Amino acid sequence: MNKFIRAIEIIMVAIITDYIFLLSALTCGLRPIFYLLLILLPFLCSILFYMIIQFPSSKEKVAFTLFRLILLLALLKFFDMRFLGGDADVMFLSFVLIIIFLDAVLSVLIFYLIGWWMTRKQLSVSLDIRCKSVVAVLLTCFMIITIPILLKNYWHCFDGSWSATYVGRYSNDKVVLDQHYFCYNDVVEADFKVRDGLIVLDKDSIRIKENSSDIYSDSQKQHMLNEIIFLAEKNDISLRSSNSEMWFNHDSIHLDSTILDRVRDTVPAFSYFDGPWSGTYVSDDSNNKVILDQYYFCYNDVVEADFKYGDGAIVLDIDSIRIKENSSDIYTESQKQQMLDEIISLAENNGFHLATWKGEVCLYLYHHSFTNFDVLHRVVD
Repeated sequence: MNKFIRAIEIIMVAIITDYIFLLSALTCGLRPIFYLLLILLPFLCSILFYMIIQFPSSKEKVAFTLFRLILLLALLKFFDMRFLGGDADVMFLSFVLIIIFLDAVLSVLIFYLIGWWMTRKQLSVSLDIRCKSVVAVLLTCFMIITIPILLKNYWHCFDGSWSATYVGRYSNDKVVLDQHYFCYNDVVEADFKVRDGLIVLDKDSIRIKENSSDIYSDSQKQHMLNEIIFLAEKNDISLRSSNSEMWFNHDSIHLDSTILDRVRDTVPAFSYFDGPWSGTYVSDDSNNKVILDQYYFCYNDVVEADFKYGDGAIVLDIDSIRIKENSSDIYTESQKQQMLDEIISLAENNGFHLATWKGEVCLYLYHHSFTNFDVLHRVVD
């Protein structure tokens, strides 16, 4: 019976100490507290073990160490399979993995060093039965209080939701994921969950959006609907490379797939809202050029307008869109008129977006065409 009780104590201490390490990882936003816990926790876990497990034998030390490592590996597997992340929690998983690695390396080493030192000095930090009960109750209360807080703050990282925008690498395909809402090219919508890196669509919820874009014909909309239904039935919509890519695997045998890159906002929505922006952007493919100067927008030195920047989008004042008075003479009047019509169309559809691509701030022009999607890269002075 005594061995059984000691085994329960070893398991309990292992779970509590791993939970404390997990809690420290979740304080990554509070850097001073995070680093302090990072330094103190290996010592705390070792001392706590010696306090609860009175005069541990070598076998019990080994059992405690192995059980903790098993728990950490199980935790790592859980995060690897279920972690979905989110724009506000990009560093969450990396901090958890750092903690797990340091725990496996540092705390085991410190654990044996403290044991060796206490044996040499013939010290004991063991508690009587009443004190052990008090410690167990306090730690249990601590976990009961903090677990709901963790679930509330971080469960969205694991509940199958995901928010992001993806655009086609070689096409103008566009997918918007908003929590549990899926939208393809502003035409096909559905409910979804992410499971093990797959976008799992609710087949019964797949439908043509009620107010879908009028730039597509009914036959094109039906084709998109059929395509999404086909992909959903085969579970062939997947997230790859740490959720930075979305793959539509149309034919796994011949590796026929459509790749969409994630569009990342340069700043959170609450920052720079309705604010200015400055920068020059050019396209490697079309040589199109856009200049943003505070609130001034100029396209190819021909079309100008007033704009505001909010939520990652360049929102043009439609009434201010005009051909520049001293516009470039290298274009004909018909070309200038075509540019003007194009910018008006983009403005009406909010077809401008500032985002990062491979760490670089780019301007995305959504022409709503499968062949005319344009990415302009920033020119650094």
